[in-house]
Amino acid sequence: MNKILNINLGGYALTIDDDAYEYLSQYSESIRRRFSESEGRDEIVSDIETRLGELISQSMGTRTIVMLPDVEAAISIMGKPEDFGEADESASTASTGKSTATGGSSQQRSSGSQSIKTGKRLFRDEEDAVVSGVCSGLSAYFGMTDPVWMRLIFVLFAFLSFGFWVPAYILLWILVPPARTAADRLAMRGEQINMDNIAREVEQGFDRLGQSLNQAKTTPGQNALNNTMTTVGQIFGMLLRFISKFALLIALLIAIALFLAMAAGWISSIWALMVAAPFLDFLSPYSGATNWLAIGNAFFVFGIPLVGLALLFAKVLFKVKTPGWLSSGMTLFWIVNLISGVFLVGFAIKDYRSTGSISTDVDLSTLRSDTLRIDGIVNMANSDDDRNGIFFDGGDVRLNENGLFMKGPLEVRVFKSPTDRFRCTKIVKAQGSNNLNAQENAAVVDFPINFNGSTLFVPTSYTISKGTKWRIQRIRINIEVPVGKSFVFNDKIYTYAAADLDYYDEDADGHYISKNPNQVFRMNNDGIICTSCPGFGEKGYKGDRDYERFVIEGDFDVEIRQDNDFEVNITGNDRGAVQVIRSGDQITFTSNGKSVGKGAKVLIQASTFTSLIADNAGDITIRGFDEGSASISARGTGNIKAVMDVSERLNVMLSGNCALDLTGRGRDLEVSLSDQANLDAQGWQAENIDVSASDASKGRVFARQSAVVISDGSSNVKVDGGAEVRRSRD
Repeated sequence: MNKILNINLGGYALTIDDDAYEYLSQYSESIRRRFSESEGRDEIVSDIETRLGELISQSMGTRTIVMLPDVEAAISIMGKPEDFGEADESASTASTGKSTATGGSSQQRSSGSQSIKTGKRLFRDEEDAVVSGVCSGLSAYFGMTDPVWMRLIFVLFAFLSFGFWVPAYILLWILVPPARTAADRLAMRGEQINMDNIAREVEQGFDRLGQSLNQAKTTPGQNALNNTMTTVGQIFGMLLRFISKFALLIALLIAIALFLAMAAGWISSIWALMVAAPFLDFLSPYSGATNWLAIGNAFFVFGIPLVGLALLFAKVLFKVKTPGWLSSGMTLFWIVNLISGVFLVGFAIKDYRSTGSISTDVDLSTLRSDTLRIDGIVNMANSDDDRNGIFFDGGDVRLNENGLFMKGPLEVRVFKSPTDRFRCTKIVKAQGSNNLNAQENAAVVDFPINFNGSTLFVPTSYTISKGTKWRIQRIRINIEVPVGKSFVFNDKIYTYAAADLDYYDEDADGHYISKNPNQVFRMNNDGIICTSCPGFGEKGYKGDRDYERFVIEGDFDVEIRQDNDFEVNITGNDRGAVQVIRSGDQITFTSNGKSVGKGAKVLIQASTFTSLIADNAGDITIRGFDEGSASISARGTGNIKAVMDVSERLNVMLSGNCALDLTGRGRDLEVSLSDQANLDAQGWQAENIDVSASDASKGRVFARQSAVVISDGSSNVKVDGGAEVRRSRD
């Protein structure tokens, strides 16, 4: 019967029997005697004990008590003192190795061979580090005798990858551990970790330290460059450490925020489930206990990873250790729920694979008017029962004990009738396991359409009574209108009429049902047209097209100003004299040479201004635009005032007794003046200008950098702004 002892061997807590403990104690004592004359005796013994503890722990398996065979096996790997000769001989051997080593390398590494020897484990060699020892550790791992070559490779990669290799270096610094013990340094080079090698490594470490100190004392001039490089490396290392720690902090904050968001989602989902539990039968594809099985699967499939993330945070932040059976059990349970969830999803999809519909005609035979009015009815439940229900999507979906109330999905389509009578058809579509089942699901929808007098009353929501299922029911209403007859949608239903109906007339001018409530639309032979909507140029008109090139022909006033929506408003005593011609992105306003009266005015709102062509026009104002390039051209009479910015080039052509007052800024201004034209661009700050003037024209411009002015003797062009003025383009 042996005693059981608890010991700490090199940082490893072991439970050991009496025989094994005695044998281990004798071995430790023999090591102390073996290295009693060594300067690093305590470190050698500590590293050997750490290695012994590691070997014994690895050989234990599931057993908890260390026995004599375990200790003997570990010692056979490490070796006994008598296996390596006397202490003096060993010390001499180590000393010889130290004297032949260069730059802190071991005897094996200083043999002069340039061959590459693959190591066993990757460490950072902080004893031979410039920044963090990554390059030294890699060179030792690959058996390279001099780490300078690895450092040069890293520098080359940093330039070739445009800096990408720098974060790669930081990542290696974070992930690769340093070689702190003699055993780590031996593993870094792939050498056998036994007693003799550990002793040699420790003693050589002391020797390298002594050589460094001696060099610092005896050859300060030779070490100046090394000290400078070391200082630079330390500064760079401190910077990289700060960046890496800051990046880790940011990553940790993001991870915590993600965890809190997931936790909040989990809690809100449970709360929502508790509230919605009485109404699951309406929306769920399952029934009875299957509902709760599906909900349980969903919670565990998404919740178990959340719990795992929480455990990971606890381990990283608070060093909390979780038992292995918990991780494996959670993984197994997650897989079971995932498989069950996949089967349930497949079972649910089966109930939606077919589409079916039912059609019902609404009787409009009593309609005697030429105009049918379609009024929407907001029939969502507003009774006291709503206080016990739940709302979704801003109240568009409501659930209470009486049923499911859903706003839409509803679509209204208008067609040309093949007869002289109005016709209305209600079509309800739904999904189901087969066509017949889909039709049954469509039939449960409560969507009453009523007709009274000349008004068709259409609900904007439908109801599914308690005890029936929601199967993506949707409703479409087809209205057939005879040619020559009209219809009106009120403000509750007009948005459900699609804007891309097939039966709009080409002259509809962008007036769609879905944009114009309470307007009268008529069915023509060529399609639908709005008969009560404002026409082009009338107050309130808003079209769906935009124009950016403008032509003005006639003696009437025009204002063109910037606005997001295109709009035209023509006012005056004789508005009909101004005609409008539209082509592409160009719009022309012309009086065809006729007088339009002094009160005639055209107001244009547009998002973009590209060009203006004015021919014997009245007063024209342009304001608010900021364009890349633009042009203004005027001939004959007319006064133009433009307040606008042009980032690239503005072209101006004036001919005849017309004038342009220009304010704003831009890069280049190119001007052509003729036949007594007048340009005042002192307030338009340009970088460069090019002006041509003839026939008694006048101009005043502003330029910061360069100015080219070419004029005949009868013209006068003045340049402000301090730019150098040239009189030719050569």
